[in-house]
Amino acid sequence: MATSSRKSSGTRRYPRFHLDVDWFVVSKGCSTLGRGIELSVRGALLPVTCTSPFTDDVTLYLSLPLRPKMLKARCSASNHARRGWVLHFEEISPDDLQLLGHTLVTEFGVAALPNLERRAEHTLELT
Repeated sequence: MATSSRKSSGTRRYPRFHLDVDWFVVSKGCSTLGRGIELSVRGALLPVTCTSPFTDDVTLYLSLPLRPKMLKARCSASNHARRGWVLHFEEISPDDLQLLGHTLVTEFGVAALPNLERRAEHTLELT
């Protein structure tokens, strides 16, 4: 399983983009589901503003386009009262991470993965 690290400065290294897909989360035996989520390759923002019993140990299941099996990510969670629950991916399989990256690039271009965007700019400068 691949793990991800968080930046401590509070700024996101990877921007989140809205995808109109189904999701559900499980935490401490409780679950909730919905449609529409903001995603990056490092985490997600659930549009759920309730103070639910989520703990630091949350599992996110996500239905990505053109994939019969749901993506699964173990996450830590923090509540941002007005915006929802921020999930930071702690464990996600390499295949799921690759699929997520592919989906974001297909839907939103290289801006979804800033390292690719910078690499593309650098390549254009060389030609």
